[in-house]
Amino acid sequence: MTMKELKVELRKLLSKLSEDLERKEKLKDYLVSTSRRIIKAAGDAVISIHSERLEEADELIRKASSLLNEALKQIEGQIEYLYEGPLPQALKEYVEALTFYRVYQGQSPPSPAELNVPLKPYIYGLTEVVGEARRRVIDSLRKDKIEEAERWLEIMEAFYGALRELELYRSALPDIKHKVDQVRRLTEVTRGDVALATQRNRLRQDLRRLEERLRGTSNHG
Repeated sequence: MTMKELKVELRKLLSKLSEDLERKEKLKDYLVSTSRRIIKAAGDAVISIHSERLEEADELIRKASSLLNEALKQIEGQIEYLYEGPLPQALKEYVEALTFYRVYQGQSPPSPAELNVPLKPYIYGLTEVVGEARRRVIDSLRKDKIEEAERWLEIMEAFYGALRELELYRSALPDIKHKVDQVRRLTEVTRGDVALATQRNRLRQDLRRLEERLRGTSNHG
């Protein structure tokens, strides 16, 4: 090969590499933009659920799902984008929103296969649902809806019981112990909040009955 031929060959190779790199850069930019839109739609859906605007939440979750499906088509089997870059965070937020939406309505959580989501963002998304459940407990207690608060506490305990079984798999899920510890602490604090509210509610009922009894005795006299 002459020097001239070498130069021509190198230009061809690098030209092809430049095209590949340009495609990768465009794909990364697209994933950053789309992931932000997924995260926003999922976050807005969670807010809508807490506000009991379920139709709005459903629309937002559908929007996030559509964006996610389009992103999965764009990566065309390049699975590295499912585990690094901006997409894993978007997947986690989507799992959180949809699972919270399902559980809020008394339905079963979605499976990873149903969502076409890798295990890591799926599991980490489930851990985030516990925080939303605690918000439901606090909101219910604020409205003196003790039974509703107890129901959401049971949901928190169910998630904790399932998630702590995964602590064995720390090599595949590096942050799982930290995540499960957070879930445990939230659940324990919430259990205490519900117990205290229940005691206060019983005390109010006892005082009310006592007042009625005393009032009846006074009227009788």
